[in-house]
Amino acid sequence: MNKTAKGNWPLYSAWVVVLFITIAISFVYHQESTSFSGIAETREIVVNSESPVDIRRINVTEGQTVEKGALLVELSSPELVLKINHLEHQLDELKAQKGVDKTEIQSRIRQLQAEKTAKENEITSQITELENEYNINRELLSDLKSVPVDRVNGTASDNSPIMLRIRNLKKELSLSVNSLVVQIELLQKTLDYSNAPVEIQVERLEKELVLLRRENSQLNIYAQISGVIGSVNFKPGEKASPFAPILTLHAKTPSFIKGYIYENAYAKIKMGDKVDVASCNESACKIPGQVVGIGARIVEYPVRLRKHPDFQVWGREVVIRIPENNPFILGEKVSIISQKNKGMALRVKNMFSPDESRAEAPDQGQGTQKSEFVKIDKKAIEASAILYLKDLQKYLVLSDDTKDDKPLMYLVDSNGKVSDEMLIEGSDEIEDMESMAEAENGTLYIASSSSANKKGKIKERRSRLLSVHRDQSSFSLLRDVNLYSGLKNCAERNSGKEWADFILSGITEESIDIEGMFYKNGALFLGFKAPLEGGQSVILRIADIDAFMHTGELGNDQVSIWKKITLQCEDGSFQERISDLCYLGDTLYITGTSEENEDGGRSGSLWRLDEMTGTAARLMIFNGRAPEGISATEDPDSISICFDGASKAKSEITRISRP
Repeated sequence: MNKTAKGNWPLYSAWVVVLFITIAISFVYHQESTSFSGIAETREIVVNSESPVDIRRINVTEGQTVEKGALLVELSSPELVLKINHLEHQLDELKAQKGVDKTEIQSRIRQLQAEKTAKENEITSQITELENEYNINRELLSDLKSVPVDRVNGTASDNSPIMLRIRNLKKELSLSVNSLVVQIELLQKTLDYSNAPVEIQVERLEKELVLLRRENSQLNIYAQISGVIGSVNFKPGEKASPFAPILTLHAKTPSFIKGYIYENAYAKIKMGDKVDVASCNESACKIPGQVVGIGARIVEYPVRLRKHPDFQVWGREVVIRIPENNPFILGEKVSIISQKNKGMALRVKNMFSPDESRAEAPDQGQGTQKSEFVKIDKKAIEASAILYLKDLQKYLVLSDDTKDDKPLMYLVDSNGKVSDEMLIEGSDEIEDMESMAEAENGTLYIASSSSANKKGKIKERRSRLLSVHRDQSSFSLLRDVNLYSGLKNCAERNSGKEWADFILSGITEESIDIEGMFYKNGALFLGFKAPLEGGQSVILRIADIDAFMHTGELGNDQVSIWKKITLQCEDGSFQERISDLCYLGDTLYITGTSEENEDGGRSGSLWRLDEMTGTAARLMIFNGRAPEGISATEDPDSISICFDGASKAKSEITRISRP
């Protein structure tokens, strides 16, 4: 029998060789199907004007490096100057016309007043003269004995021709004066209201003039970003038509890679995939990237990326975002390799060894810490946050998915038994609860992720931030605000600030996802799972959080970036994202999770932030488990972490000593 085995060794050897060749071919095929070439490109800003302009001075040259805010081009606009001059002439005419009209009316009023006075004097003089004549006649008649006394002093004398003339003159005086008084009053009213229409026109033209002058003063163009001048298309003294490119400005380093993947293999790459980007000239020059765009059609490869320029090759465009600080130069040819390939060795290992979920320390001489994982005895709970309640000696656990989106919370003991389910009284619906923090006065803050749902919509109940009062195991709503709207409105008002641009980019990409939170000194700190800022996770600080909870509006100086941290190993082989935050004493602990692997599984780690250096140290690895929440315990030397079991298994809790 031994002779037979020895005689078959060539056959066994051949089978072994075939096996290794098969593995090698599979590996190479997988490698080629998810590796491709691309070109390093950058964001380019085209400098132009909305109106015809004259180029007065150009202060930069092609290839020159400029800082943000530097004066690039000085312009002048003949059309704008003409409009300003025309408005100035209109204003002068209106002001002059207003003065002339007013003078004419005042002159007419004075003329009528003079006529009134003259008329009064003339008629009054006549009346006085007649009255004197009448009195003299009466005295003469009184001396005549032949005339009866009643004829002199009675009514007969009142009908004398003189008295009739006096009465007529008085009537004439009244009619004449009253007519003039009416005319004067009308003119006075006209004078009082004559300025209104003209003043309205003057005010409108003055506002328009201010805007035009401001536009004229802002014709000079300044650099919107720090970067390099690409092309300069005009010379001083030339005229530029509207929207004609005067010059171009681009970032100092590439900001994205445009790659092309062969049409038979494009299905291997998906949105959000992690990739490694390496220089074709220097393979050691390698950085991480992420797929942020995949073309919707098949296009022809650029000649530069073809192995054989004479042969046409077709594929799909893939856009990859890379960190701002990268070693590439614009237009450099690079190779792109999907990080899925890095899992090949692990998959081969798993073929020969059972899958084991465990918590272990990284290879830093710390050894492995044994952890006991306790399953929560309710499968419907998809644990997303945890908080230890010392007075109840139980864990308060949130689930990112509850029945009918009710604001449900769970009390869980150290053995994983759910002892109670509580609703937040006064709150109706909330979706995707992801983080929880406790203030010094016992107030709880609970936040949704503010992320888009599967249809790409931002629902209000998915964007809520609650402040909650706790009385033993009873919970009642204090305040409820829309966190997403608050950040969005404040960011739009503060565009240009680093934190605001971070939020606005996340809104544009529909990638905002808030999963971590802690409270400190009246401020609330939000840990963003997405988006990343230059490959780093961002923690925002909202100062005076109670003011926001009362008004629903954030002040311009209320929000800032507190920290930007990198949850990545030194060799760049993986990238994790914030899933929760816990500030204990003067130390910030962070849980991070990685993207799902091909088998749908997830892993994660425990990190500690060194605030002096701003770097995060990886303390513990959880293979096959996704840590979603972290909390203190009654023991100051230990912490608790909860894990999301999703729909496949029950969620879990573990308690470990603080590393």
